[in-house]
Amino acid sequence: MAKRDYYEVLGITKSASADDIKRAYRKLAMTYHPDKNKSPDAEAKFKEINEAYDTLSDPQKKQNYDQFGHADPHQGFGGGSGGFEDLFRNFGGQSGFGGDSDPFENIFGSFFGGGRRQQSSRNSEALFEEDITAEITISFLDSILGTIKEIKYKIKKTCPECNGTGGKTATCSHCHGSGYVMQQQRTPFGIMQSQTVCPYCHGSGSIITEKCKTCNGHKYLEAYETLNVEIPAGVSVGQRIRFTNKGNHTKNKVGSLILIVKIRPSKIFERAGNTLLTNVVVDPITAITGGNIKIPTPYGIRDFNLKSNTANGEEIIAAGLGIKDINKKFLHTSNGDLILKIVYAAPKRYSNDEIEKLKNINANSANSKVNDYVNSITAELNNK
Repeated sequence: MAKRDYYEVLGITKSASADDIKRAYRKLAMTYHPDKNKSPDAEAKFKEINEAYDTLSDPQKKQNYDQFGHADPHQGFGGGSGGFEDLFRNFGGQSGFGGDSDPFENIFGSFFGGGRRQQSSRNSEALFEEDITAEITISFLDSILGTIKEIKYKIKKTCPECNGTGGKTATCSHCHGSGYVMQQQRTPFGIMQSQTVCPYCHGSGSIITEKCKTCNGHKYLEAYETLNVEIPAGVSVGQRIRFTNKGNHTKNKVGSLILIVKIRPSKIFERAGNTLLTNVVVDPITAITGGNIKIPTPYGIRDFNLKSNTANGEEIIAAGLGIKDINKKFLHTSNGDLILKIVYAAPKRYSNDEIEKLKNINANSANSKVNDYVNSITAELNNK
């Protein structure tokens, strides 16, 4: 009998996301689980659902299936196995004889049921991750000066009523409580036997027979937490800040909240490490004569004494007005510098008297670059 299309089995389309695939699988698995559904074809449908999910939930298997369908050449000799690659992965932990486990121990364990068995996931697999990862977006100035923000986020706690079991349970009849089952694979060396997580109880070793009324069988509860978080001065884009004991609550411990920092760009400043760069617009006359100007800094507008004969585009360093080094928070001299790029503004409208005074400077005759320019164009035009 020809196999049904895996997407048809799960009732999804090829454009379904990983979350869509998982949701469809969970819904169907609960419907056709043999311990709950007593119809004659429930077990066959359950195996079909697991087979479809096993392929579509794995990006590489899904890609091969989308390209080749059930005739995927990567499936090797067993029709449903991964050929040599899966054979050696089962033996050595990776493709080939790699990984942390002893390949020869796994080979004999697969043949004779001995050796070092994989620990049942019911002993090692948590209901959910202890740590929570979230993002926080702050302004550019807050990233330089530091800030305190109030955030609201969702945490999970192991259900205190059922202690994370999901309700009343019974030993899984398929793996007999071990959390794993033995499966056979056809290989070039004959039929090999290997150990895998039980597809019926997913390694827990037990099946929920009556859902917990507090968590409705989910094994955990969700709640919102409000927290004032301190963002240190000098934090950069993508930096992770860990707040211990503010994460999910498992049976044994409380995890951390890990905030990934995002920073809105500034219209005034650019950052290069701990150095800040900004443009400062000045009147050309002030740049020539020198004098007091106003400059922007993260710490407010400051007065700055501009030296005379400052050129348009010239860069000037204002020492210590940059970004604090987050790794040197106990030092007072850990700030970077602020680099000021001088930009000439269009000159103001001067009075006739002011213009006459400016004429007395006779800047063109005194400026060697202007003289060189006039000489070069005169020579070019005279040599037609």
